[in-house]
Amino acid sequence: MHTFRRCQFRRVWFLAIGCFLLGGMSPTSAQPVQEVIVTIEGYTFQTTQMPLQLDTETMISITNNDTVRHDFGSDMFLNTLTYVDSKGVVTYGKGVEGVLLEPGQEASIRLKLNHSGRFQFQCSIHKEMKGEILLLTVDAV
Repeated sequence: MHTFRRCQFRRVWFLAIGCFLLGGMSPTSAQPVQEVIVTIEGYTFQTTQMPLQLDTETMISITNNDTVRHDFGSDMFLNTLTYVDSKGVVTYGKGVEGVLLEPGQEASIRLKLNHSGRFQFQCSIHKEMKGEILLLTVDAV
């Protein structure tokens, strides 16, 4: 009986530590999230974004309002821990290149950008479809 309690305690302890360690990387953490909204319509990307800050969780919400399949891909995801949520399925990692979106489908991408610049994205199916997200820093005067 004593061994059973010790084993049960260890399981609870490891579970608590695991939840604590993974909690900081969770896509649903309670920290502020900045949002970029991308709508695909008429074979174009329409982007709405707030001023973005470095090292802050960023959510890119994408909706395909066209009648054909598109994708949303960018080099900004490479070597960056990225979470993609589409139809309740979450994919994550540092090798995510983008997401395919069927007509009417939505997806959310979460990541932290750690350097400023112009982050270009494109549809690899329709090469003329391109857009960008701007992350600019302003030095204090």
